[in-house]
Amino acid sequence: MMLEIWNFIHFIGLSLGLGGATIAAVISSKASKEKEIRNILSKIMPPIIRLIWLGLILLIISGIALSYYITWPLNKQMLIIKHILVVWIIVIGISIKMLSKKQRNISSLSKINLILWYLITLLSAFV
Repeated sequence: MMLEIWNFIHFIGLSLGLGGATIAAVISSKASKEKEIRNILSKIMPPIIRLIWLGLILLIISGIALSYYITWPLNKQMLIIKHILVVWIIVIGISIKMLSKKQRNISSLSKINLILWYLITLLSAFV
């Protein structure tokens, strides 16, 4: 039963992180083209960023918990690649926070993070 609970929490984390990253990338892209959105970006992004971080935290905690309950063999190479991508998402997320004044950098980094989220989702099918 705990396996199903942690697996469900893992999927919730993935949904929150991937959904938040998608929304953040779309809004950042729009903000780089439209001045009205750029002006309110600082009010729109904080809840979305919290959503992404919540998703990441849930993924990390549930991923650690799942490793104790999974009894079948895992593809360790794919799991290591996923972990590396998660570390890059965290590094880029921190970079976005530090560069929040430069809109062009944020838009590019948001797109990179979005691609990493989708890669992690895709690799989940193989682990």
